[in-house]
Amino acid sequence: MMDENSIDSVLVMILQFIDAHIFNLPNLLQIASIISMFFAAKLLADRVKAAFTSGAILPAWLEQAQEWLVTMTVPALWLLLQAGLYLLFTLPGLPVNLISLSLSLAAAWLAIHFIVTPIKNKFLERTVATVIWAITALSILGLLDQTVLVLEAAAIDVGQDKSLSLMALLRGVTVLVLLIWLAVVMTGLIDRRISKVSALTESARVLITKLTRIILIALAALIGLTSAGLDLTVFAVVGGAIGLGIGFGLQKVVSNLFSGFILLLDRSIKPGDVIEIQGTYGSINRLAARYTSIITRDGTEFLVPNEDMITQPVVNWSHSNQLIRIHVGIGIAYDSDVYRAREIMAEVAANTDRVLSSPAPVCHLMEFGDNSLNLDLRFWIRDPQNGIANVSSAVSLGVWDKFNEAGISIPFPQRDVRIISDKMVAETPDT
Repeated sequence: MMDENSIDSVLVMILQFIDAHIFNLPNLLQIASIISMFFAAKLLADRVKAAFTSGAILPAWLEQAQEWLVTMTVPALWLLLQAGLYLLFTLPGLPVNLISLSLSLAAAWLAIHFIVTPIKNKFLERTVATVIWAITALSILGLLDQTVLVLEAAAIDVGQDKSLSLMALLRGVTVLVLLIWLAVVMTGLIDRRISKVSALTESARVLITKLTRIILIALAALIGLTSAGLDLTVFAVVGGAIGLGIGFGLQKVVSNLFSGFILLLDRSIKPGDVIEIQGTYGSINRLAARYTSIITRDGTEFLVPNEDMITQPVVNWSHSNQLIRIHVGIGIAYDSDVYRAREIMAEVAANTDRVLSSPAPVCHLMEFGDNSLNLDLRFWIRDPQNGIANVSSAVSLGVWDKFNEAGISIPFPQRDVRIISDKMVAETPDT
């Protein structure tokens, strides 16, 4: 633990450093010049960035390195301006101790930008750059050893005569962040490799990717906690109690998670399938850990919990194959030629786009209705993901046009209404 004497010694060291290196005229002049050069570098960098983004035609190699060069502009210009400032102070024999330190810091900043720019994640890029630059700056200023001692002294008890220092905590967090980033990068690489394996189904690819991500992140967390010097057995009892509480509180979440794994394993549904569940019709966009994304024909995306995909009835229009039979029911008048009507309906369906010629469309007389002869036209399509209502509508419109040309009418319900007067009621004999 860090006692009061240690804190006092650190404060005294900081005050002595400030008094020796800042509060005198030469050093203040150097500090003002360094700050001025920094703002000058920012202004010049804005002009350079504007030139790069002006839309002017650049050589191919320069266009590819444009983003990298833009991020390097400020530290590079600051380094160059400070180099000129160093020469300007050296000629009349003025002190250049702080300018020399600032030159080293600027050079370190430029080198760090050169190293971390390839990292695509902006948050991780800034975090890594800040950590590396802080360590480098403390080393250049000669304060790294003292800082390490202060961080090691700042500790808290974690039980069983063990303590956790701030240095160990920072080390563990750094290792954890780096390992999680590596886990995400490796998962992306594995996902890209697996996507090229044609022998695996889409469900198997998603399952392998998710399991790999979970395992790698769990290993990263385990190694990060261990690198911090924590004894994981300390969390056994507390972790068990917390896990029990989380288990009761997150039953639905856990149920959806395991339901997602079941869906991936049994391959009852998979990305690209056309399904219908609870009145929602659409194609499966992706299988997430907690939900299944379904995109309908009108572009609306429904997120259905995985548990519902297991427990609720699901109509999978493309489970084993893409062939779908569609029914279109039409009634015709009793005085119409039913044989000619059946031929017309089958012919219209056969000439409609997306309707398959094999199996061929057929039309059956289903029943003698109250007002019409009820016919049922049946035809097959192979692409339910492109919609069912649109092809049914196209066939119905074609039948309507052909029926009008052939003089076949589609009746509407008719009812005879008899009005019984009071006189008729009176003349009715009692039974």
